[in-house]
This record gives sequence, structure tokens and C-alpha cells, in this order.
Amino acid sequence: MKVVRTQASDSDLAELDSAAWAGAGRESLPLVPTPLNGNPGIKAISPFIEKSTDHGVVSKLQVSAAHNDNVLAVWLSWTSDKHDRIVDLDEFVDGVAVMFPLTTRASAITMGSPTDPVNAWYWKGNLEQSAFDVIATGYGTSGRHRDPARPITCSARHEDGRWQVVLSRSMAGAKGRISFVPGTETAMAFAVWDGGNRERSGRKSFSGDFVRVNIEP
Repeated sequence: MKVVRTQASDSDLAELDSAAWAGAGRESLPLVPTPLNGNPGIKAISPFIEKSTDHGVVSKLQVSAAHNDNVLAVWLSWTSDKHDRIVDLDEFVDGVAVMFPLTTRASAITMGSPTDPVNAWYWKGNLEQSAFDVIATGYGTSGRHRDPARPITCSARHEDGRWQVVLSRSMAGAKGRISFVPGTETAMAFAVWDGGNRERSGRKSFSGDFVRVNIEP
């Protein structure tokens, strides 16, 4: 994968219909159900979720990424009925996340570790123009934050049975957050939650461990 360079403005790059996305290329990534059964880390958090076998119904995610030297943005799209409201205790919303390692040894499969944490941008269908900035050091440790100085902006639309979401943030990260430098590599992993299938927490589809991503100079 690569993050292409574009001349688009910060605001334009954050929009779903930006012309920048026409030239950004598109990767179609296979997704699989997150392995939960028999996972001791998941079992310690929730025996119910650890026994889950019917999650991970989203099997493919389309991804593009672009930067303009100041902002890095990720465009995401997948097939789903629209689930963006919670009206009862057994209902959940759709969601998507992009995860980045904060060390070269960090694992997306384990959600990081105490010595090798991960940073994720997490959008939920009931959020409007921002996403959560997540730090995790292993299963069940995800902490959701919002940084007013470096917000993760969001544009989202559901149309013709598909979600399209753009997440963007300044390339310069705060301490303890991912930073991006043109001409270098980063890594990404992805997860999707289907709210209509009661997916939340570890019940999701994911892309596996991190894949290397080149940031165009």
C-alpha cells in the first residue's frame, strides 16, 4: 500500500467527494473474523465475547490514503446496511478503525502490548464530524481520547448499501501518537464492526497484522 501525495487543501482532502481520491488508487483488502474462541486475553475480559462465533460478517474493505505534507487522510468503504443509531440495549452501531503501531514490534492482532502500544483512529456510525483517538496496550485496554489541537476529522455517508468514510489528521502527532513523514514508511491495520450483527468490542472483522505503507515524498 502507499499514501499518495496530492496538492489538495486540508479541507478538500477531508471530503468524500474530493478529486484527490480519484487519483489515489484503491486497495481491496480481505477481512476475516477476529479470532476470539479460546483467546485467554479476550476470555479474561468477557467470557461471552470469547465464545462468539457469528461475528465478522464484513469480508472486504476498500482503502485509499493520501497526504498533502500537512494532513494525512484515509478513505474507507464497505458494504453494510445502515446502522447508525442505538435505540435499545441489544443494538449497536457500525464502525471502522485504522490502527498504527507505535513501535516496530507492536502487533495489531493483540492490540499492542504494554511495551509496544498501538494508536488507532476509531469512527462509529453515531458520530458526526470527529472520531476517537485510541491508545491500546493489549486486549481490553483501549482508551478513547479527543485532542482539540489535533482532531481526527471525519466525513461519512451511507449510500446504495455502502458506507464511505474519510478520516484525516495532521501528519504531526502529539506525544504518544503516530506521526507521519513524507518519504518514509508507516504501517496500518483495519477493523470493521457491523452493528446489525451485534458487533462491538472484539466482535468484528479485521485485516490481520500490520501491512507496510509507503508515504510518497
